[in-house]
Amino acid sequence: MKHWYAVHCKPSQDARAELNLRNQSYEIFRPMVRLRRQRRGKLRDVRESMFPRYLFIRLDDLHENWSPIRSTFGVAGLVRWGEQVPTVPTSVIARLWEGLDAEGCVDLTAASDYQRNERVRITEGAFAGYEALYQARTGEERVVVLLNIMQQAQKITLPATSIAKA
Repeated sequence: MKHWYAVHCKPSQDARAELNLRNQSYEIFRPMVRLRRQRRGKLRDVRESMFPRYLFIRLDDLHENWSPIRSTFGVAGLVRWGEQVPTVPTSVIARLWEGLDAEGCVDLTAASDYQRNERVRITEGAFAGYEALYQARTGEERVVVLLNIMQQAQKITLPATSIAKA
């Protein structure tokens, strides 16, 4: 029976591992994200692995030879818990596939459309209804805004979903 497994790749070699495993006729899934990054002072759309240094491989645990995987260029090995190689639930893979667009990416560019010092409205939490100035993104899930409280600007960190354009 076929199951999905996680493959750990060597640093910056996800694409190389994917290509080499596909060339060996393995079924591979490497979810990608499209996001905006600042490069040379300009915002540019880039494609990156959703899970840097990881990809998924579908293997038959009884009839398929797994030994070529660990010697494939770009591959560090299968993800293991001790001696066990855990399966990735098919529902997780299906959920990831559902979020992909026609180009095979999850589009996160809209989530990074804010410019520094752009006026935003806080939509959730204790400061809901207040306006603030967008400052930065601290990660995929959180943003920093500058909120004027009692005549003084305060930096606060909020979930990225808690702000909207003013």
